[in-house]
Amino acid sequence: MIEIRKGFDADGGASEYVLSNASGTRVSVTDWGARVTRFVVRDKAGLDRDIVPGFDTYAAWRDSLAIDDPYFGATVGRVAGRIAPCEISVGGQTCRLPENQPGVCLHGGRRGFDKQLFAAQIRPPATLALTYVSPDGEEGFPGTVELRVEYTLDESSALHIRFAGRLLAGAATVLNPTNHTYWNLTGFEEPTVHDHVCWIAADRVMATRDGQVPTGELLPVAGTVLDFRTRPRRFGDGLAELAMDTRGYDHVFALDSTAPGLREVAYVESPRSGLRLTVLTDQPALVVYTGNWISDRLVGRHEVRYGNHAAVALEAQQFPNAIHIPAYREGVVLTADKPYSQHTVFRVEVV
Repeated sequence: MIEIRKGFDADGGASEYVLSNASGTRVSVTDWGARVTRFVVRDKAGLDRDIVPGFDTYAAWRDSLAIDDPYFGATVGRVAGRIAPCEISVGGQTCRLPENQPGVCLHGGRRGFDKQLFAAQIRPPATLALTYVSPDGEEGFPGTVELRVEYTLDESSALHIRFAGRLLAGAATVLNPTNHTYWNLTGFEEPTVHDHVCWIAADRVMATRDGQVPTGELLPVAGTVLDFRTRPRRFGDGLAELAMDTRGYDHVFALDSTAPGLREVAYVESPRSGLRLTVLTDQPALVVYTGNWISDRLVGRHEVRYGNHAAVALEAQQFPNAIHIPAYREGVVLTADKPYSQHTVFRVEVV
């Protein structure tokens, strides 16, 4: 079932939609940035926990940007992650992209998909379709692109996110969106995800250069704090080693691809709440980011003060910076006869 939450935006510019199922799970999504704003689920004790960060109203969401912009819950694009250098050649055009972080274009530029208002359509019983048309030249990207994001909550408390992109005008462009929801499975009863346990089906990560820019080189995880394969491990166990480098986990995992299509690629669980979040996707890469730069001046719902490592984002996508990496370039090029699609699932359950 889908309902529209009254009072989300007093000015009527944006709406929040509440998807619910018979087990009591409630997922809220706003058409501003096609973002997940709440995910309320019952834990092992039968208590409701709101396990994603966010704010109560549209005004509060907008005001938060003056403090920090961690992309809570957002659809990011046209291209997720970092592009460097900030110039791309595609479809016979060379285009300059905005440098919204030193030396890189991050998450689609200064006003990417996360700051756009999507057109909403409810498809009973439990699918919300959000559509945005990005005009030619927006944030420097060529071509006119339509992106549709569909959210469906099923009875197993799995949130299905389906992306469909198509080129409406122009020779070619790039498209590589992702969902940037963060998760704290204690409902922020614990202020960090240090004690969250994680498993990832990946034996390699992509190397980066200065500015966390992916190079295309794949490095083995064996024997490092990036090895989540053979046994699940606490995020906190690796944070000290990563503190001087990336301040935490912010890595592109190359997912095992022996099974094509939608497959389980990772899970995170909290011993305190007994909740497990399983990620399924048909994408080749998963960026794991432990919120290493979240401002502690951000205060969200229930008066929760966020901060570094308050939650973890699990971002399924094509490889970041692929437009500059020949081996992965075709995965992000969009043409009239080559549309884009992605299916990612976030399933929450008691274990």
